[in-house]
Amino acid sequence: MEIHQLQYVVEVAKQRNFTRAADEVCVTQSTLSHQIAKLEDELGIKLFDRNSRIVFPTEAGEEFINHAKAVLANLEVARQSVLAYRKLLKGTLRIGVIASLGKIDYANMLARFHTEHPGLNFEIVQDGTYSLLEKIRARELDIAFAAVAAQESDEDISFHHLAYDDYVLAVGPSHRLADREYIELAEAAEERFIFHPASDRMHYTCMEACAKAGFKPQIVCQSNHSPTCLALISAGMGIGFFPNEKISGQKLDIAVVKLKQPVQKNIVLAIAKHYALSPAVVTFNQFVIDWVQALKLEAK
Repeated sequence: MEIHQLQYVVEVAKQRNFTRAADEVCVTQSTLSHQIAKLEDELGIKLFDRNSRIVFPTEAGEEFINHAKAVLANLEVARQSVLAYRKLLKGTLRIGVIASLGKIDYANMLARFHTEHPGLNFEIVQDGTYSLLEKIRARELDIAFAAVAAQESDEDISFHHLAYDDYVLAVGPSHRLADREYIELAEAAEERFIFHPASDRMHYTCMEACAKAGFKPQIVCQSNHSPTCLALISAGMGIGFFPNEKISGQKLDIAVVKLKQPVQKNIVLAIAKHYALSPAVVTFNQFVIDWVQALKLEAK
């Protein structure tokens, strides 16, 4: 039993004539007659009686036609539903984000996209880069803003560079480095550090920066909760690597020390390579790229 056979049966019942029905569904009369006869053979019962002037359903045919109409109506609902997704009238975007995205004005970007596509909903998951990438592989996320090494590649995930975020050192107000505008990172070799957890890509970026400066950092605390880390730094427990925008919005008494050899976070948009992407994901992906490009042009 095939969908077009259901369509033919319903149209014959409506037109009460094979020729007119064939014209309506844009097939030859012989094709239509053959398909209905084939369906009757499959069901083992006649759906129509015929005389020289008119075609009319049998009792069994009447019942079958009612079911056929219901099936076709449900299929049309399904088609319209999918069409709504294609036209971005509905759907859900599952977006992963790392903690710091001020460089790309993430909140305003998402708000603007929602204004243009108000039928879409958003599920936002904040986590470390490694966890977000695993969620993309597992198809638990559609797309993610992450931080990876500048030349990093992945066989399953594409990375589109969006921006670089320079990290600074956050120190307490009475720290010996608090009055310095710039330092060589090697000058902090003897300090205690409040660090990103190992689940965060920036943990390794900062470790590599310390190694290049000739030391292994003395890590006294690891946390991905920035307010806690900054509170501990303000209290004098240690110093830490932070993007500038993470510090500027804090009410804590924190001094910012810039590094002469910048430690950079490479912010990327991560998306699966091998999965079929929904129209919403494709549209959002391009929107983000265009948004960031516009920010760069404004900054020039």
